[in-house]
Amino acid sequence: MEHTFYLLTRQQQHAFQLKLAGLFIVGNLVLAGLFFMLSVLFLSIFAVSISLSVFAPFIDIPSGIKAGSLKYYSPLLIGEKVKNARLVLHGGSLFDYYFVLDSKDSAQQRTKQVFSGYIEGLLTLISEYENHQPTHITLKASSYIIHPRTANKLGLRQVETDPLQRFILYFNFINLSCAMSLIKGKFTLVNMKKVYTFEGDLDVLITKKQYLVKLQQRIKGLGE
Repeated sequence: MEHTFYLLTRQQQHAFQLKLAGLFIVGNLVLAGLFFMLSVLFLSIFAVSISLSVFAPFIDIPSGIKAGSLKYYSPLLIGEKVKNARLVLHGGSLFDYYFVLDSKDSAQQRTKQVFSGYIEGLLTLISEYENHQPTHITLKASSYIIHPRTANKLGLRQVETDPLQRFILYFNFINLSCAMSLIKGKFTLVNMKKVYTFEGDLDVLITKKQYLVKLQQRIKGLGE
């Protein structure tokens, strides 16, 4: 599993981002002109907000990686910098799915690849900390891919999504739906009722290493 964006040269990366920025600007100018002619210019605010939520990860993720505020544990699992003994994990963004998933694969294969990417990232995280126990680090993650039953097997418990995080999730509804559509190979709206937030102890996750190894082997075996 490779993240092809980071296989590009720095110049190619910047060229891609500039083209995307140009598309973002031109698209919103065209829409603003259309809304102006229809006397509904206020709708351009919503258009900019929606398109910005889709465009932002293509800039924010590489910038965060470069600055050190974000770290890849696998091409499809990202972690924020540990703060106050708390590690926030993020599944792949639209940006990551775009550069990692193969459009030629079936929806089932892409779904397995996403699960495999999550597990690979968790195993990398475990390898980084397993010789430094107790870590006293709390994990937190939100996902529309992982079911609570699966999370429980990893020592993670479902918790209430806080209001700010819920607002951010709803703001990114179109972004999340685009990401889900890439996985499914067709336009798919995310069911926000199935976006779960989980918390757990890294030390407990470390004890699940063999379970994750076997699960990864099973997923890869099914994918062959």
